[in-house]
Amino acid sequence: MIKTTNLKEIDQIQPLMLKAYIAKKMTAMMREYQVDNLDDIGCFIVLEPEEFTDFPIGEMEFVEMLFLEESMFLHGVRIIDESYGEDIYLPVEVVTC
Repeated sequence: MIKTTNLKEIDQIQPLMLKAYIAKKMTAMMREYQVDNLDDIGCFIVLEPEEFTDFPIGEMEFVEMLFLEESMFLHGVRIIDESYGEDIYLPVEVVTC
């Protein structure tokens, strides 16, 4: 699990297209809320496939399938309280026949 609240922490996120996607969303949020980091308003969490139990689908405000190039992620947002939320990404393996 990778949990990030600022742009310096996203360096470890793989694949690169997910890293770029999260960086863009994080930058927009920091600009909107006029903050240098998201410590007080939320975080981005990237799970490993085996951490699927850490994706509490019943607690999500919404869930969607996110397609980035050849990768697919289950993406959800969990609201912890009025002023804090978690943006969670779980890689989904695509099985082809």
